[in-house]
Amino acid sequence: MTREFELDDRRINGRTMDMGRIDETATVDATEVWEVRSIVPMPHSFHVHDVQFRVLTVDGDPPPPELAGPKDTVYLEPNRTYRLLMRFEDYTDPDVPYMFHCHMLLHEDEGMMGQFVVVEPGQDAGTVPEHDGGAEHGDHSGADPGGSGPDVAPGTDVHQGQH
Repeated sequence: MTREFELDDRRINGRTMDMGRIDETATVDATEVWEVRSIVPMPHSFHVHDVQFRVLTVDGDPPPPELAGPKDTVYLEPNRTYRLLMRFEDYTDPDVPYMFHCHMLLHEDEGMMGQFVVVEPGQDAGTVPEHDGGAEHGDHSGADPGGSGPDVAPGTDVHQGQH
């Protein structure tokens, strides 16, 4: 299976993060190709939780030596297509998603993220448990002056345990 991901200014595939939405569903033990591209004249840094991937090609050519080996993040030069080989080997749960996102902090904080689940063969994605507080990405209403959100203490790592 091949999936396409287009990163623009602050969206992936035209969407910003929604904690209640599952954007993609992968099957355990499946191998997929993710085609990732920054469609604006700015770079992005694409990061995927749960798996390490290999860069197959950049614009159809073999990747340079610095992109050899397992990765969890790849720097995307503008207007180039990166084909990434993903293998989903474990940690299935139809209700608890992993994230993929731009790893540039400002872009990430403004909601340039999506979610995927890994399921057993024949299983569908479930329902994401409701989020009970804390600042959601891209929602800065009511955020404290430090920008960490209404229910998050200043200096708290809001991504703790997610990498």
